[in-house]
Amino acid sequence: MQATSIHFQPSILTCPQNAKKSSISYKASSWSQNFIESLKSDYTEDIYGERQKKLKEEVKKMIEEKDVKAVALLELIDNIQRLGLGYHFKNNIKRALDRIVSFEQSDEGEDKSLHGTALRFRLLRQHGFDVSQDVFNQFKDHNGNFNACLSNDVKGLLSLHEATYLAFEGETLLDEAKAFALLNLKHHVGRINDSNLADQVSHSLDLPLQRRMVRLEAREYIDAYNKKDDTNHVLLELAMVDFNMVQSKHQRELQDLTRYVSLY
Repeated sequence: MQATSIHFQPSILTCPQNAKKSSISYKASSWSQNFIESLKSDYTEDIYGERQKKLKEEVKKMIEEKDVKAVALLELIDNIQRLGLGYHFKNNIKRALDRIVSFEQSDEGEDKSLHGTALRFRLLRQHGFDVSQDVFNQFKDHNGNFNACLSNDVKGLLSLHEATYLAFEGETLLDEAKAFALLNLKHHVGRINDSNLADQVSHSLDLPLQRRMVRLEAREYIDAYNKKDDTNHVLLELAMVDFNMVQSKHQRELQDLTRYVSLY
């Protein structure tokens, strides 16, 4: 795909001569220097650094585990990323995805479910792998429509919906997939018994993963992940420790910045 160069021009806004100036009063910011200086956190490198390091080593072993099904490994990687931990394990994740691609070339380890296929497609595209939209042709009938039986596979539809937001221009199959997923997910809103899955569907329809901010998604997903029946508690603890340590670091940086600014 050819890169497009975009140039921005500053726009100059002029006020008509006869326009009346309106006075606007703004509330004073609650983020005063005293308030910022009062921010305290125990999640410093000195206190939690060793615990974080130990948890990271345990998660690395999970990613590099050889005797694990492809879809389970993909779900682990997805959870790691959504919990805001992906930056710790970039190389481990890349090697794991390489293993999945290599293993599935023989079709022996490939998950044929809609959820597994869509999750694999999304993660591989996110990490720059060349994966074709044609992987979704297997879910179409002889008339070229998506199989009607998939309309009740809420987990699969959710994964398909998220995957379609990594489409390239002109990939009409993914456009069809998005329309199919959206139509059926909206139909299921308010009818899903699994409250955690229901929340994920609602969240996805409001704002797909590809359009969310990583740190905000991490904060929200920590709560959601904690409610799951199959929560990996090592992963959850690392996510909570890491989030608080990053927040503590940002607080200290903000305090340093406000001290600097107050000098001028």
